[in-house]
Amino acid sequence: MNAPSSKTISIASSPERRNAPLQRSQSASQLSVNQPIESLEGKVDNLIDGVLILTEQQELIYANDNALRILRRLNPSNACENAVPQEIWHICQSLIDSRSLFPHQHWLMESEIFANDSTALHIRARWLQVEPCDRPCLLLTIEDRYQALKSIAIEEAQKYGLTPREKEVWLLHRTNYSYKQISHELCITPNTVKKHMRSIHVKQKESSALA
Repeated sequence: MNAPSSKTISIASSPERRNAPLQRSQSASQLSVNQPIESLEGKVDNLIDGVLILTEQQELIYANDNALRILRRLNPSNACENAVPQEIWHICQSLIDSRSLFPHQHWLMESEIFANDSTALHIRARWLQVEPCDRPCLLLTIEDRYQALKSIAIEEAQKYGLTPREKEVWLLHRTNYSYKQISHELCITPNTVKKHMRSIHVKQKESSALA
């Protein structure tokens, strides 16, 4: 894996409530790494986005399953799979520094991390007060852009009635692979890729006409 890079795209101050609840809560069990957070049990495990809660001392106290999968991908050689990668902690540190400089403002930090050709993460960090912590914790939501695109592509493949090979081509195409990269990945010629893409576009138009 290539060395990850991080690009901060915005730093915003907003009047959001510090104790605002988590968004898009669903159902399922989840993992509490160091101590239970009962208020989050059964609410965020099935989210597409990863959810992390950290202390200011870089202690990971909560992570849903998707967040843990992302941590493992960013820490392939780390014996501790729950270790917080430095590129993620850098975002947290920016949030901590902002609160120190502007204690009366509520900050939301957003950043993009590009680890390799298949890992593009959009991260949002903000403060969250949870029990039993005396001080506010850092709440991070991590959107795996490529995984989200794959989920959309799978739905589209079913909608368009694609063949198994067309589905493979479409999944790679939707995650920003070039025709040359698709041909290399699937061990087919670029002309074959073009042929599959023409067939996919025909089926796409037919599906749109029936809608």
